[in-house]
Amino acid sequence: MSIAEALHTTNNFPEFTGRLCPAPCEGACVLGINEDPVSIRIIEWNIVDRGFNEGFVTPILPVVQTGKTVAIIGSGPAGLAAAQQLARAGHEVTVFEKSDRIGGLLRYGIPDFKMEKWVIDRRLEQMKAEGVKFQTSVAVGKDITGEQLRRQFDAVGLTMGAEQARELPIPGRELKGVHLAMEYLTQQNKRTAGISFSDEPITAKGKRVVIIGGGDTGSDCLGTAHRQGCVEAHQFELLPEPPPQRADSTPWPLWPMQLRTSGPSSR
Repeated sequence: MSIAEALHTTNNFPEFTGRLCPAPCEGACVLGINEDPVSIRIIEWNIVDRGFNEGFVTPILPVVQTGKTVAIIGSGPAGLAAAQQLARAGHEVTVFEKSDRIGGLLRYGIPDFKMEKWVIDRRLEQMKAEGVKFQTSVAVGKDITGEQLRRQFDAVGLTMGAEQARELPIPGRELKGVHLAMEYLTQQNKRTAGISFSDEPITAKGKRVVIIGGGDTGSDCLGTAHRQGCVEAHQFELLPEPPPQRADSTPWPLWPMQLRTSGPSSR
């Protein structure tokens, strides 16, 4: 068994997690007790990319066909992983996605400077070769009913994202120029991919920007705003600034509370 094959035994898509995961495994690495932990995330990222480049990542076909059919609703990482595992077990799998392209938030929520979309397409080619079928622009519950799916398939997997934004109900929220992060990021991803959209364009070009939230999504908005050519950007975080090193309140093997920064200079 190659290293790439061993990696895939516990992770269907290490190329996604290697680029996007906050790596709690590194926080639990025993070396972290008294020095820097092993760079597990980067190691996995390099293993899988080299595996693709050198031909170690190939379609895995089922030994037998079960004759069973499965519908997977939602094509984010959960849906894709479920579809791949079920197809390899010998079931006939169809993935339904309401957007025009496969990938869920991987496609339209994660900026290209964090993960380029060819990374998704590369994996989809493998899944198609394994027999997984994809249907895009199909909104389950609207274009096709749940009852129709239950009649057509032996099983249905629900792997949708919530897509329920965390609102901030404060005075001024209704004003023009105040946007939810996913509205902003999704539109920019479509713009980068050359996909047209009917909504009013949102751009930070030539503007002074305020970002509320200091997590990964806020970081994505910061990087996008700089790339669009904002005049300046200010990011606000509710919690106090953590220490530069692991806080005493989060000893090994807990996820370390410490200051982390990201932005255009680190992409």
